[in-house]
Amino acid sequence: MAEQVILIDATTLPESMNHNDCINHPKIFSYGWELLYKKHLTNLIKALDVHSDASRLFLLLQFDMFNLSDTLLKLSTHKLCQLPEAILLTNNLKDIIPDACPIYLDIVGEVYANNHDCLFEYIELVTTKKKSYPKLQEYNEHVKNLSIIKSLTEDFSVQNFLSMCPEPVNYFKNANVNPNATHEQESLLYLCEKFPMISKVILRNELIFNKHNLTNTVESLQNNPNQTFLKRKRKSIANSFKAPNNIEYLKEIAYLDHKDQILNHIETERAVYEVKVQEAKSFGRLNTCQCCFNDEVLDSEINSCPVGHYFCSSCIKKGVEVAVGAGKLEFKCFANCSEQFNLDIIKANVNDKLYDRVMRLKQAQEIKDAGIEGLETCAFCDYSVILSPDFKTINCQNQDCKKETCRLCREESHFPFKCDEVEKVTEVKIRTMIEDKMTEVLIRTCYYCKRKFVKEDGCNKMTCSCGKEMCYICRQPIESNYSHFYHTHMMENKCPLYTDENLVHATAVEAAARLIVNELREKQPELLRHIDIDKILPSLKKNRTPPKHVSALDANRVVATVIGQNIEDVNNLKDMRSLGPRQKKLRR
Repeated sequence: MAEQVILIDATTLPESMNHNDCINHPKIFSYGWELLYKKHLTNLIKALDVHSDASRLFLLLQFDMFNLSDTLLKLSTHKLCQLPEAILLTNNLKDIIPDACPIYLDIVGEVYANNHDCLFEYIELVTTKKKSYPKLQEYNEHVKNLSIIKSLTEDFSVQNFLSMCPEPVNYFKNANVNPNATHEQESLLYLCEKFPMISKVILRNELIFNKHNLTNTVESLQNNPNQTFLKRKRKSIANSFKAPNNIEYLKEIAYLDHKDQILNHIETERAVYEVKVQEAKSFGRLNTCQCCFNDEVLDSEINSCPVGHYFCSSCIKKGVEVAVGAGKLEFKCFANCSEQFNLDIIKANVNDKLYDRVMRLKQAQEIKDAGIEGLETCAFCDYSVILSPDFKTINCQNQDCKKETCRLCREESHFPFKCDEVEKVTEVKIRTMIEDKMTEVLIRTCYYCKRKFVKEDGCNKMTCSCGKEMCYICRQPIESNYSHFYHTHMMENKCPLYTDENLVHATAVEAAARLIVNELREKQPELLRHIDIDKILPSLKKNRTPPKHVSALDANRVVATVIGQNIEDVNNLKDMRSLGPRQKKLRR
């Protein structure tokens, strides 16, 4: 007898859930679990750091109803653990899809542990590249960013902060900020919390006056003796906003919140260093760098090549950074002698990340120079392995990569398709470039608040929700009147007041795409081999009724203005689609 499946209410969760409740939940059905995974990945990583044995589906459903704190509290009293068969399936999936996000594979294991038919269908879709999946590299970056965020917030320490930002005073005071709506909102939220007795209007104006530099804004507000204060302290609103994940922003917040502690540490380090310099000077034990010629270098800061040319730690570090950036693995003495700095000196003067990179590059070069038969290298990292001719792919064992590479075309594995049956990375980039240009032409952005919008109907005089006005055709700011436009008679240096939506949307987008394609067809036609432009163009909208107003216009000139190109280029376009001339219906 077939098992009866009972769907539960999508807006509630049973007090005590089991695995069937999770799998049969409406939000999990039909790949709904993938949407929940994308939405709650950050909370999943944080929760699994404490409860690594918890069911991933159970956590997803909890996070969709409750916040992280409430979920962790609930897990302390009731927790649904992973099934053994789900764990076993996940381990097998890691061999089949080694470059997938491990948490994603945990969820797949739970979803298909007892549904083998759907499991085989899923594996076929993934291995034939008909279905994408989140990558291990993206997961590692996510975990790394969360670790950095944690070190800037709950686990803050001055030493770690200064290792990330060695010169914070100059860095934040002289930072050139490119403001956007999110940055302004986050900055204003911080200012409102830090200065609860100052009005939000004053805070915003001060932020704008300081060119959105938050550090300078805070200093200006703190040093203003004639500040106007509110009668009552503003209520805290921090809890109503999502915690920011912008690392650069969090660095600045950490600096502002721990400024006295940071500056005291820097001053203490400087004072201790000066004492050491004066002490060494009194004993005649200071050294001179033969690169920057600093003549007050301590013994602990000096390094020499094998023949005795002396250089300070700062010059060694910069020299290694420049050499690695230029792809060189020989670190020659700066005095133009034939000697090189040994690895011990390099390790002592650069950070661990740079030294590890130097070692990987050196090892890869040594393996390559050895000329070993059958040696193959991963196309995405420095991992090397010896393979027999029977192997068609390279399975990378680098934990930060784990990608499969086709040995023939050096692209990501595309089994079971042949190399010429799939889009290459360059072709994907070209198609993405075309699509990005089409999106850029279609979407308008307010010049003031940066909000994005698309007009559905009406005239071309647009008023943003922030109150600013702009032209939909040329995208320029305009006055409150209609002097920027013409209507019944075309006028030079003015834009039409009314246009057909197909012209300013579908036709303009198509023109922009075809101009890119035509340029590529002349310079690199091979890149267009797998790109069918007609399949990515927006559809032309057939109007059931003619628009009430259409201004007199030169269609090609309007299109050229919309996409920012010369009218001659638009006039020369061929194969442009058209709805054909409209015909008025005859009255009977």
